[in-house]
Amino acid sequence: MKIIKSLPIIVAALLIAGAYSLSRAHELVLNGDFELDIANGWSIDSVEGMTPYYDTLDRDTAFNPDSDYEARVKKYDSAHAKLYQVFDVATTNLDFGINAKLYAVEYNPAGTYFAAAAVVLSYMNSSGMVLGDTRICFKTGHCIWANGPAMHLIEAPDSNWNTYSFNVNDELANLPGVNPLDIAKIKVALFDTTNGC
Repeated sequence: MKIIKSLPIIVAALLIAGAYSLSRAHELVLNGDFELDIANGWSIDSVEGMTPYYDTLDRDTAFNPDSDYEARVKKYDSAHAKLYQVFDVATTNLDFGINAKLYAVEYNPAGTYFAAAAVVLSYMNSSGMVLGDTRICFKTGHCIWANGPAMHLIEAPDSNWNTYSFNVNDELANLPGVNPLDIAKIKVALFDTTNGC
């Protein structure tokens, strides 16, 4: 990523992902490989709108050396950008897997701003209330995210392509504040956030 000195960019986050899956006998994530346009299966959420020159939600075959499509979520300045899906689940005995490249940087030497890129699984009750999250993430040093009873962070080892996989039942052991029996929906999201400009 190039830093353009003339722009007042303080924080930035980038997430590129491909081969997104959550399954138990059949695939629950629609268009999880991004081979169809993002509008197929995915919803977009962007707080304070997208700045076309700086912010990006797209898909392409050029992000990874393979020939498959990957999706990219990139956010500069404050707020967030997110691609997501929500679906009902009858069990949490589900296998999750994703190949993702996560990157975040803060340019403010005072350290008052942060950036984070994450693949987020939000565990929800039947009313859609979020009970807790698993966040596979790359975050800057001043990011306020931390492990707790309702949040588990799996930090990316670097900003390269990495594969992450786990059984949701097993992962819920890391979230003592979430009762697996209360989970009726799961939201999967590609999420970039920054808190300053």
